[in-house]
Amino acid sequence: MDALLNLYKPAGMTSREAVDAVRRILNVRRAGHSGTLDPGAEGVLLICLGKATRLNEFLQWLPKTYRATMVLGIQTTTQDAEGEVIASTDASGVTREMVEATLPRFTGEIEQIPPMHSAVHHEGRRLYELAREGKVVPREARKVSVYRLQLLNFSPGEHPEAEIEVECSTGTYIRTLCADIGDALDVGGYMKSLVRTAIGAFRAEDAVTLQQLEAEGGDKHLIPMAQAVEGILPVWRPHPRVLRLFRLGSFVKPKPFPPVPLPAEKPPYIAVLDAAGELFAIATVRRDEVWPYKVFGERVLYHPRSVEEDLG
Repeated sequence: MDALLNLYKPAGMTSREAVDAVRRILNVRRAGHSGTLDPGAEGVLLICLGKATRLNEFLQWLPKTYRATMVLGIQTTTQDAEGEVIASTDASGVTREMVEATLPRFTGEIEQIPPMHSAVHHEGRRLYELAREGKVVPREARKVSVYRLQLLNFSPGEHPEAEIEVECSTGTYIRTLCADIGDALDVGGYMKSLVRTAIGAFRAEDAVTLQQLEAEGGDKHLIPMAQAVEGILPVWRPHPRVLRLFRLGSFVKPKPFPPVPLPAEKPPYIAVLDAAGELFAIATVRRDEVWPYKVFGERVLYHPRSVEEDLG
């Protein structure tokens, strides 16, 4: 079973537990996910099955969309509702207009310091392991991209609640974003709830629940690998001889060159489809050469050589 599954992870379950549940229901051995959702969060979790686990690095390129509710005037140890309250202040003076005026400061390329309660490594250990021991260590700021940040709802009060929608790059901590917005308003804040509504074109309204999967099986919910890479990589359908050479580990110098637009902002990878439209390989472009990068089939040891003929 080599495919993807758009799963709706419920709150109260770790991403690893969700993967294990899918593996049990579908009776598959190899499975993983393309981006952790905290236990308290819910929403889209892309599950990679079988050979599709090798697509994970490309799925990381997809933007992620979230809806988060933040509480202003209260700070917690974890920047979310799971932590202990460490500060509280009257934030009734914060208005909707003040929040809206603050959001542009957190749009575009920004820097975030990973929270101590995160899976980031520090000297061979996860930060959350150190945090559980009461330790706080220096963390370097990381650059992330926030493509869109919008205030959806605002409820005034001593501790106002603001619902925001965020479209961002992989690696963005939404709870840190909420805490930083609170700091920018001089009242502090924490993330009360989080829903991941989309990863690229994979939307929450199209996701399947574990209960549905248990009742219906996976057949009608599985996403072919070729469909999964659409919108991520340019697609090339070459001559069958190219596929045979890629299986052997050879690179090719096709004439004419694959007529695919290579994205300038990403490494020049292309998705190679076979005659049936199934994903055969991921290839990388080096000048006038196309090299197999990941082949989703049996490979044999073979000395790489150039093939220069009409293989387009």
